[in-house]
Amino acid sequence: MPRAPKSQFLRPKDRAICQRVVDQVTADAKWYSTSIDGQILVSTTLALFQSGVVNETTLLAHVRARRHDFTKLTG
Repeated sequence: MPRAPKSQFLRPKDRAICQRVVDQVTADAKWYSTSIDGQILVSTTLALFQSGVVNETTLLAHVRARRHDFTKLTG
């Protein structure tokens, strides 16, 4: 059975960084009364991380800059 290369998997430390970014953006959405498409948010976060944006602060800034891709106003 073929197996995916190890490079496609995130280490626990990397998953924790991505999870904190997702959690922060989700908290931001509640503050700004927006609705989040969670799948797109997670996909965006992982894609950025896997493309080399591995610093948590920088990753958060990049994800926030793309907020219009996964949020909509609810109020």
